[in-house]
Amino acid sequence: MSDGNKPAPDAPPESSDETEFAALDAYNEALRSGDVRLQAELRRKNPGLVEILACLEGLDSLAGTPTVIFDGADSSGIALDAAVHSPTDFPRAFGKYELKAEVGRGGMGVVYKAWQEDLNRPVALKMILSSHLASHEDVRRFYDEARAAGSLRHRHIVGVHEVGQVHGQHYFAMDFVQGPSLAEVLAKDVFPAEEAAKFMIATARAIDYLHQHGIVHRDLKPGNILIDDEGQPLVTDFGLAKVFNTDEQLTRTGTIVGTPSYMAPEQAAGNASVVTAASDVYSLGAILYEMLTGRPPFKEVNPLDTLVQVLEGEPTLPSKFNRSIPRELELICLRCLEKRAEKRYATAAALADDLERYLRRDPVEARPVGLPFRLRRWARREPALVSRLGALLLTVLVVQIKYNYDGYDWPYHLRVMSLLAIWGLTSFVYQWMLNQDWLAEVTRFAWSATDATVLTILLLFVDSPGGPLLIGYPMVIAAAGMFFRVRLIVFTTLYTLAAFGILAWTRPAEFQPVQYGVIYAVVLAVLGFVIGYQVYRVRVLSRYYESQR
Repeated sequence: MSDGNKPAPDAPPESSDETEFAALDAYNEALRSGDVRLQAELRRKNPGLVEILACLEGLDSLAGTPTVIFDGADSSGIALDAAVHSPTDFPRAFGKYELKAEVGRGGMGVVYKAWQEDLNRPVALKMILSSHLASHEDVRRFYDEARAAGSLRHRHIVGVHEVGQVHGQHYFAMDFVQGPSLAEVLAKDVFPAEEAAKFMIATARAIDYLHQHGIVHRDLKPGNILIDDEGQPLVTDFGLAKVFNTDEQLTRTGTIVGTPSYMAPEQAAGNASVVTAASDVYSLGAILYEMLTGRPPFKEVNPLDTLVQVLEGEPTLPSKFNRSIPRELELICLRCLEKRAEKRYATAAALADDLERYLRRDPVEARPVGLPFRLRRWARREPALVSRLGALLLTVLVVQIKYNYDGYDWPYHLRVMSLLAIWGLTSFVYQWMLNQDWLAEVTRFAWSATDATVLTILLLFVDSPGGPLLIGYPMVIAAAGMFFRVRLIVFTTLYTLAAFGILAWTRPAEFQPVQYGVIYAVVLAVLGFVIGYQVYRVRVLSRYYESQR
């Protein structure tokens, strides 16, 4: 070979077998170093390598490892995801275990019901989906989960018996729980108040045990709570658990981990450094909320919208969905769901203690909040209505100052104020429609169109000049941006431009010279474009985030 790593002119060409084995060696090194990009590049440049890897998986299958086949594609176009045998391929031998059936699957692992032959007992086996294709980071996270769960011994936590590998397939064995998950139960019905409280006491005690051992679960949700034959909860799935007092940084700041509907605001913000036991207390409150109402506190069609609600919104009072919920239990639930961590229960044990006081009919620690705090909660719960009412109050103030300065024409003044009052009433109607899921989408468009229309009528009513009220058009566009819908922003911008065009055509004297009106219209268009583009970027990032989960 020459210095440029090219074959000499008279050297025989390198065989394809040698090329493939060299690629396999390089791929093995990339696996050991955890270099995911190099792995993808090698697969892309060496199609034969993919066939070799598939053959290796097949040999492992013959040796007793569950077969992994390629099903899906990464960004390089090469299939990566793992799919196990169908249920008809069971039972299968796996070391000292016999696999009976697949019982669960997540983003990283697959869980089987198995029989441990040497101890003659049923167990659950969790394995890495990607088998030999797993990077060092995947394997590390897998063993982190096993270590986190394996160090715990609690009545309401699924125990881990052993961890190891068979023919390169990493696994750990856990208690097998015959019953369903809490998510499966909640799909059928809600819990009576007292049963929900008792169930949550046991769960909170288990989570407090975790916290006492320096572990924060970070992914508490109904799907990660199993229910045994006695109806008792068992916490499982420590794949995202954070172990304190270690030198290793498990999660980088800016990384969002967890399930949007159940994660605390600090998790939704990607602020890993402030994710503490209080974050799990929030998740317990979200689970209790769903047990009482049949739905989590926040659940939108798109995960991004759910995260925005977690960060900025307030949950609807549970009693709005279920009037039979006792006030004390509702207060306990809402205290868990406070945005600020210091406002929640200090520990999961404190939550359990308050639930026990509720069951004994003793006074609970969770108290009703004052009027200022209730107003702030209402503002967070219905930001669209509050923003409109704020703009209306500002408009009333501008009009009133103008009339105080110019003098009153009472009939004329009454018409203007009546129009503003009607505008306010329609805002309350639209907010009610927005709260109805089946009307929400059309309501957003109708509300924006009504705002621009009424503002234009108002500007046609008031005496010239109406310059100060022109700030209303940019505010209408900005209000549309609060809904995080690109099409809505485009629609509102175009509708607002049309409304302004009608105003300028009807009252041309106020927009002289003509270029002033043109400049104002261009500003509206640029504002709409900037807001719409930013929302579009966030939406794209949200879809990318979901594709990586």
